[in-house]
Amino acid sequence: MQGYIQSQLISLLGQQAMSSTASEHCFIPINASHLSIVWHWRNSDRVRANMHYDKLITWEEHKDWFDALLHDPNRECWIYCQHARPIGVLNFSETQQQVIQWGCYLGEVNCAPGSGLILEWAALEYAAQNTNCIGLDAQVLSFNTAALKLHKLFNYTLIKIESGGMRIRNEQSELEQFDIHFFHYAMHKWRQHRDKVLTTLPKPIQRGCQQVTFLSKEQM
Repeated sequence: MQGYIQSQLISLLGQQAMSSTASEHCFIPINASHLSIVWHWRNSDRVRANMHYDKLITWEEHKDWFDALLHDPNRECWIYCQHARPIGVLNFSETQQQVIQWGCYLGEVNCAPGSGLILEWAALEYAAQNTNCIGLDAQVLSFNTAALKLHKLFNYTLIKIESGGMRIRNEQSELEQFDIHFFHYAMHKWRQHRDKVLTTLPKPIQRGCQQVTFLSKEQM
């Protein structure tokens, strides 16, 4: 617990330092000050329930994950901040390839309504800004209905569905079969339709999407 509190203090100092440049919806590269809070997010029941790997993650495993991330040029992890407050994670892999893989989650529950929509928007905008990227791929487990609805709203193409195996959804349930849904978004399609997609979103979410900013380490 002491380490968690120290991490929060370090994170708060970092938030204050970047507050002059950050927008209301800002994405910053993960750093060591985020380690503790991201570990708590990853181990929360709500986040683990929708992940491929749903077991509790030890602190050592989490540190190994972070070290591997820092040394992998094909992976990026961004912390989603609202008003300089960390609330979630946006992950990318295969970033040196023409088709980028992505995933995300909200670690906090008391964040602005529609934050999931803004994460969807941010992922597509990130990919569109990468001149070498021709497509964005995502995987969603069949019981994650919220994510399935978001992908449908943004007009992702469902490529295939594969069996994911069996899982106990909660302490009261028995083993249940689940599938993995594979989605793709062609970047030329996104560039053509992004403005139309934006107009379908509620006005506050439109403003949030237009404020999305990715800050480099040098800008923080």
